[in-house]
Formats: sequence, C-alpha cells, structure tokens
Amino acid sequence: MRLKVLATGTIGLALLVGAGYLPNNSHWPVTAITLLLLAAFALGWPRLMRASSPNPLSVVIFGISAAATLLGVMADPLPTLAWVAPSVAAGVVLVFLTQLVRGTDASKRLESAAVGITGMLVASFGSGWAALGAQEPWRAGALMAGISILAAAAAGVLRLPDRIAFPLGFVLAVLAGGAASLLHPRIELVPALVLGAACGLVVVGFRAMLVSLGGPRSTVQALGAALAPLLVCGSVTWYVLLILV
Repeated sequence: MRLKVLATGTIGLALLVGAGYLPNNSHWPVTAITLLLLAAFALGWPRLMRASSPNPLSVVIFGISAAATLLGVMADPLPTLAWVAPSVAAGVVLVFLTQLVRGTDASKRLESAAVGITGMLVASFGSGWAALGAQEPWRAGALMAGISILAAAAAGVLRLPDRIAFPLGFVLAVLAGGAASLLHPRIELVPALVLGAACGLVVVGFRAMLVSLGGPRSTVQALGAALAPLLVCGSVTWYVLLILV
C-alpha cells in the first residue's frame, strides 16, 4: 500500500506540474487537474478517517474546495487565495448541517464534523496549485516544489521508524529544493531551500500522521492519503513564492 500511495501522489503531482507547461499558455488545464484531484481527495479522505456517513462529507469537501479554486483563479487582475477563508467559513456551516440532518441518534457526529472540516481545509489549500499554474513566472516554482515533495515522499515510503524517516525526508527535501534552484534563474538558492523545507515538513508530517492511523487499507483510502500532503503543498508553495520571490 505504501507504493500505491507513492504512485498515486506522483501521478497527481506530474499532472499538476505538467499541465502548467502545456503550449496553449492557459491556466484552465491546471485548474481542471486541480478539480479532478480535489474530487479524488474528497472521496478518499472521509473514508481514510473512518468517518460515519462519509458521502455528505465528500460532497461538502469537494464543493467548497472547488468554489475556492474557481473563485481564486478567476479573480481580477491576478489569481489569489483570498477566497479560501470565506469558502471554508461557509463550509463549516455546511459540515455541521450534514451532521444535524443525520438525527440525534447518529453515532460519532462530532468526530465526523472534525473530519469534514479538516478535509475541507486541506482540499481548499489545493487551490494554490491552480493559482500557480495561472502565472507563467511561478510555474518554475511549482516544479521545484514538486521535486522537493518527491524527495521527501521517497524517504517516507521506506519502512523506517519516524525518528529516522522524519529528519531524513526533511533533509532530502531541503537538498532537492536547493538543487532545483538551478532550473530557473529567477528563483535564488535561499527561497528554494525554504520552499524545500516547507514542503518537506508537510510531507513528513502527514507521513507520521498516517503511520499513527495505521495507514490506508483500500484504494479509495489511498487517494486521501496520497493527495492530502500534495494539496497542502499547493498553498505552501504559493505563499513561499509570494513572500520570498
């Protein structure tokens, strides 16, 4: 299952980064790939977290994250992540409504609400990938982030205890980010190292969480496990580039 999670995340990452380099110079291919991955994550996350009645949560997670992505990409004059916060705020209300309609005798309503809110936040962070793909100068940053993510994930897939896998994945991500700075003259070494460190922390942190949960046990759960750190890294990359580049 570890290799399935790694393969799923790698395919998703390749689609996101590759769509940004299509010759038509449009942001819609990246946006379409982002929406596809959001749908896959929304399907897998509630089941990975063993939530009761996962289908309503999946609908809310996808609907809110898709709204944040589309509104952010279509913002004028430049793409933005400003719609993430209001979208998540509206989604919190919807998540609680899904638990109210289940009735007072439903089990684990509070746990299900927590799963839905967390998944909605993670998915909304994925809008960062669509925003990155909408701006040509930042597509190189997305590629550098992808290299760092893969470096950390390669260490995370090994059957090593957290005390070894965590620092190893982080160090590899930082080194990969620094090396990737050679790919684009606009992004200097220090921002590339920070980008690698930030994405590496996200990946190894999620790896530790998944190990504590026992890991995914089905293909659908593997979707949530593989795409969660990938989506979060979209907004992480956006903000690192916004502040340092």
